[in-house]
Amino acid sequence: MLLKFILILLVIAMLLSLSGALKNLFRDQGKSESAQTFKWLAIRVSIAVMIILVVAFGVYSGQLTISAPWTGQY
Repeated sequence: MLLKFILILLVIAMLLSLSGALKNLFRDQGKSESAQTFKWLAIRVSIAVMIILVVAFGVYSGQLTISAPWTGQY
């Protein structure tokens, strides 16, 4: 349950960083704004890596499983 909560927080953080980059991209007026946009996108990539690591840990530890009705029924 804690892992799912962490994943939800990471997805929300990713959306916030993406919106920050989009805001800076539309407001781009020079070199400093371009660096700010790059910073926001670098944060987003870091959050994506954290999401992948959390999902991999959850699957490896058995805390995250596939519970779709069609899995295992071929």
